[in-house]
Amino acid sequence: MRKTLVNILKFILSLGLGVMLVWLALRNLSPQDIEKMQDAFVRTNYYWLVPGLAVGMLSNVIRAYRWRLLLNAIGYNPKIGNTIYAVMVMYLGNLVFPRLGEVSRCALLARYENIPIQKSIGTMITERIVDVISMLLIGVYLFFAEYDVLSNFFEQTIFKSKSHSDTSMLKWVIMLLGLFLAIAVWFLLKRFKSHAFVRSIIEKIEGLLEGAKSIFKLKNAWLFIFYSIMVWLCYTLMIYICYQALVETSNASFNSALTLVFFGGIAFIATQGGIGSYPLAVQAVLLLYGIAGVIGYTFGWIVWGVQTVLVIAVGLLSLVLISVTNKATAQSEYKQ
Repeated sequence: MRKTLVNILKFILSLGLGVMLVWLALRNLSPQDIEKMQDAFVRTNYYWLVPGLAVGMLSNVIRAYRWRLLLNAIGYNPKIGNTIYAVMVMYLGNLVFPRLGEVSRCALLARYENIPIQKSIGTMITERIVDVISMLLIGVYLFFAEYDVLSNFFEQTIFKSKSHSDTSMLKWVIMLLGLFLAIAVWFLLKRFKSHAFVRSIIEKIEGLLEGAKSIFKLKNAWLFIFYSIMVWLCYTLMIYICYQALVETSNASFNSALTLVFFGGIAFIATQGGIGSYPLAVQAVLLLYGIAGVIGYTFGWIVWGVQTVLVIAVGLLSLVLISVTNKATAQSEYKQ
């Protein structure tokens, strides 16, 4: 009961934060900004969103194949159709309530494939670990590949410096601070490992490492890694293709799309379904690449809005299809 109340409170706070961000952002827009947004909505070539979002949906299909590999590893072989439907329903569930999607997809396979929920939840946790590791790797890549772009933001807003020597110095300072922080954390964890809170952190870190190592115990470990790469590649390609919908974003780089995927992912965690936070994250990232804030904000709403509608439609359709197809299969087997 207490856990349910906590989850409800988290949902209300997350959704409330998203609504507040929308209100604050719109309140700060001038009449000219609103006119520019309206003009951008009108000028948008929505046909480009079709292949972009199709690639986004493809990532969900690949995720289903990847999940099936983990289920195979624990002795289950669900139909790929049921696995895809369950993943699509997951995204719908997560729009409605935090973590509802994860529970829903496991419950669907429990119902239609007789896979115990506890076991499928274990594979889901492994997937989440892989996603966290993937995000960390993307962050490390962006730190080096897009350092000049990202550091420009900190220089102009915090350090007020534009010299190349200061930029190089800042890079080394950040790397040294990161190393120092890692050593400090390691020392503190070792020093206070008997403390309950620290012990829980150590257990989570050990679980993270154990989950990562378990991937290489799969029969098709390299296929699993390939699927993982393809999931994030599809996310990035989705944004990159959708760039073509607006003239102002049509020349944006592939790395800018990857940067957007990284910070956009964080935005979806910050508020329920990314409402409010995702368009702001898109605006902030595209500003770094020289795209006007109003255009970036508009583009963020376009991608978020169309993607959300598609997730709802595909999720509801998948709920119907998983019921109908399995009912038809059961009737066919009964007649035989």
